Amino acid sequence: MSLLTRDTVLAGLRAARRIQQGHLPTQAELAAAPVLSNWVLAEEPGNLFRLAGMVSGHPLLADGWCTTSIVLVMDPDRNWARTVSRLYRLEKPLLRNAGGT
Repeated sequence: MSLLTRDTVLAGLRAARRIQQGHLPTQAELAAAPVLSNWVLAEEPGNLFRLAGMVSGHPLLADGWCTTSIVLVMDPDRNWARTVSRLYRLEKPLLRNAGGT
């Protein structure tokens, strides 16, 4: 796992705030985002969550298994998620009700 820079964290928080204000990711942003398939939500201490799954198209990681940075915002339909470091497009979860509560 790589360390996140201050700038990366601040950019992620700004992006999450914009999403919460109604500025959803555009089709172009989603098309450029890495894809996560066979994913699950992994709980961290403090009621925080990461995604774990098979990633493809990530700008820094080879295709394969990965665990994301902390999830800041997740689409209610589970089509995308914004983590601290980036936006992910979500494909089929590993479990039928992954992320459902």
